[in-house]
Amino acid sequence: MKTVSLFALIATLTLSGISAWGESVKGVVKDAAGSPLRGVMVSAIDLALEKSVSVLSAADGTFTIDGLASKAYDIRARFIGLEDNTLPGITAGASNATSLALNMEPVADINLQRPADNLLGLLKFDTIADKENFKMFCTYCHQVGTLGFRSPEEPIDWKTMVTRMDGFGGLFKHTQDSIVGRLHAAYSDEAIANWPSYAGPPDPEDVVLSSRITEWDLGRQENSTVHDIELGPDGKIYAVDMSNDSVLVLDPETGERTEHIIPGGIQEDASNVRKGPHSIEADAKGDMWLTLALSGEMAKFDITTKEFSIMSGAPSPATRGRYPHTLRVDKKGYIWFTDAGREVCRLSPNPPYEVKEYKLPSADQAVGGGRGESRGRTPYGIDVAPDGMIWYTKLNGNRVGRINPDIEDGDIKEWNPPFRGPRRLHVAPDGIVWVPGWGSGVIGRFDPKIEEWRIYEMPNTINRLPYAVNIHPRTGKIWVCGTGSDTMIVLDPETGHFTPYRMPSRVTFTREIEIDEDGNIWTCNSNGPIRHSERGKGSIIKLETNR
Repeated sequence: MKTVSLFALIATLTLSGISAWGESVKGVVKDAAGSPLRGVMVSAIDLALEKSVSVLSAADGTFTIDGLASKAYDIRARFIGLEDNTLPGITAGASNATSLALNMEPVADINLQRPADNLLGLLKFDTIADKENFKMFCTYCHQVGTLGFRSPEEPIDWKTMVTRMDGFGGLFKHTQDSIVGRLHAAYSDEAIANWPSYAGPPDPEDVVLSSRITEWDLGRQENSTVHDIELGPDGKIYAVDMSNDSVLVLDPETGERTEHIIPGGIQEDASNVRKGPHSIEADAKGDMWLTLALSGEMAKFDITTKEFSIMSGAPSPATRGRYPHTLRVDKKGYIWFTDAGREVCRLSPNPPYEVKEYKLPSADQAVGGGRGESRGRTPYGIDVAPDGMIWYTKLNGNRVGRINPDIEDGDIKEWNPPFRGPRRLHVAPDGIVWVPGWGSGVIGRFDPKIEEWRIYEMPNTINRLPYAVNIHPRTGKIWVCGTGSDTMIVLDPETGHFTPYRMPSRVTFTREIEIDEDGNIWTCNSNGPIRHSERGKGSIIKLETNR
């Protein structure tokens, strides 16, 4: 085990008899004319703990951030269209921390605040199919159009970057020939000078004003990919760092972070084959299972002993899988995972860790007259339904499939959805399958009993990038990763209405959603490369929707 950092602050406060998290800061946010501002995000930033706690100002401009330690914070107000205003060194609980005044001026350059869903809209294509094709092969890991993305300065630099990124060769040939010119026309300095005006996103809805967001930075500066997270039974949050072959653990109560190096990974020896931990899920005992995408292996992390067990991600006699991707654990303890370069597999949780591979149908065997298959199949998202059925997606193959684990060959059936890019799906308690349509910017509802789809178009549909969904166990509402818009989004399936919750940090690229026993939403920021993000670090984010 490698300890990244411990925080003596907690011990000091405890020993001195001071309540560690019982203080608050309060105040009001106003515009340049002295009128109160509604919906401004106000953050108490703890630089030492690399943590922030954020709330939104009420209709009268007032705000309260409670649950803070008796120590100094930077208090920042943020709203698109206005300049950030930060009051440094405010001690929570002090007499002057209960009447803060945050006055905000109009922003000098709103282009620096534009979120990526707006910026992606500036990149022009001749057809919707061309736009979807670009989204399917050039937006998987990072936001498009943000300042870090725009770092290439000349057409030759764009050509180098695009050639490196289009490793699958999946862009249409005519797009390959024209994309450098399109990028330069959208994001060069000359183009920025002529960008159309931008008024900012819609103001937050009333229901959003009661939310609270806590964010902990995690990983190495400008060198981390905090890809997926899992909630541990010990109250800690477990994450995989794909760039550094490690498991990161956050204790949200104390802020302590620890890093556990995967044996044989790049941190043990720079000449090793990268492990590339990608997905993480807990079994019934609370131990964590990982897909090791780059080495084609699977791993188990014992949260008590802190020891790893590593095994092949392919059935014998193969020594490795191609790209183990996303995993889930069923009620019998089997680990089901997609291999993005092969099929869907089932791993026995006990030695000798046997792997069974399920051969998936070919393109002509799918049901439905939806959108066609692109280059490569890419088994991707996976979930275990309440009835034990295994559901999965083919991201590029454009399929949603079902495996019956009680039948030897799986009795596999696939459907072709009426949208592009099914990604990380989730099955609701009532058996309805919810699927994010990455390429098309929609959410799909599939009823397997009648084999029918209902499609929910997200606002600004073609520039949306819904990566993953989860179903809230209490409300039944569908939570969606607002991956390209610095938001988390909730869909009311009864009304079709989408409600965005803005994240406190710019360039927040989310890939997964977890929901704890109290109904709080958890996700992580894993833009790749992470240098594009506001502070150059990954993060773990907790969203409380009704405090």
